[in-house]
Amino acid sequence: MFGIFNDDDAPSLEGLFYPTQTRIGTVCVFGGARAGNDRRLAQAAAALDREIGSAGIRLVYGGGGEGLMGAVASAAADAGGEVIAIAPHFLLERMRMPRGVAQIIAVPYMHMRKRLMFDYADAFVALPGGIGTIEELAEVMTWRKLDRHDKPIRVADFFGFWSPWLDLLDHLEEPGFLSGHVSTACLVADVPAAILPMLQRGVCFTQTQQGASTVGRTAQSLAPVATP
Repeated sequence: MFGIFNDDDAPSLEGLFYPTQTRIGTVCVFGGARAGNDRRLAQAAAALDREIGSAGIRLVYGGGGEGLMGAVASAAADAGGEVIAIAPHFLLERMRMPRGVAQIIAVPYMHMRKRLMFDYADAFVALPGGIGTIEELAEVMTWRKLDRHDKPIRVADFFGFWSPWLDLLDHLEEPGFLSGHVSTACLVADVPAAILPMLQRGVCFTQTQQGASTVGRTAQSLAPVATP
């Protein structure tokens, strides 16, 4: 199914609040349009989204069949999950969509893409990626800081990929440019199997993690992703 979202259909964020979710029905996944140089990252991303698809949870992502995002969409669809791709017109003209995408929503510009992904989602997962992934992750954290939502956010720190980002948050917090309750938005899992159970329990980044050596970090000690 192919849908068009027009400018006139766009509501404002002003005055809206998205409450804590009691059930995770849709997960928005951010991630790289490239596969990167470490193939273990794509394997870990696909493992996560096979779990999402098998659990009957809908996947929303930014479209395309390349890179980590392509692996994510294909894995979720192959596992029987519903996959929705949201992308601006100019990207759809050059994107190759993977098989199994249930719906493609065309929007006029990038900001509308992010807004619709946000509206669909009950929770967010940031996979490894580039500057676009960093922007998307930072934005959902910012909207939480402004009390626009209370949706769970998980950072998929596969093989330590997000460690520099987490260090940056610590660096911003130390001189007082970032408050602790924003840092706790970055709840962290280092293996795919750790992510979905916590999302299903409605884990929210307003919760504090007791005994953590670094604010906002929750390391999981499950078995690592197998590599060939």
